[in-house]
Amino acid sequence: MRFAERRIQRSFETGRILWFVVASITALVVAFGVIMWLVDRKDFPTVGLALWWAVSTVTTVGYGDVVPTTTGGRFVATGLMIIGFASLSLLTGIVASLLVSRQTGAQAHETIKEVERKLAEIEQLLRAGRGE
Repeated sequence: MRFAERRIQRSFETGRILWFVVASITALVVAFGVIMWLVDRKDFPTVGLALWWAVSTVTTVGYGDVVPTTTGGRFVATGLMIIGFASLSLLTGIVASLLVSRQTGAQAHETIKEVERKLAEIEQLLRAGRGE
């Protein structure tokens, strides 16, 4: 378990997880577009139209130009809406986390330098006070 935790932590630190999440969302969009085309051929006669619908749905734009009207289509749409909302929230959180951690890392480095400088001053004062 520790190995997996370290790998996930490193992927956050390096930003590699961002590309994984984007690829996963893209795969979900394509999968749901194809599923929608298979389930609701009445409203989605072509794969391209189903993919257009999936992209506009997962991005929460939802133009309304194409909507499912069958029960199966609405069931698939509900799944994509829930997964899309969750994955976009995750993506936003990851990007924010990466930005904050990089900024915090830079600030921590500067703070450490300042603490080291002050410690050196204190050591110098202590030596001077002892007459060394």
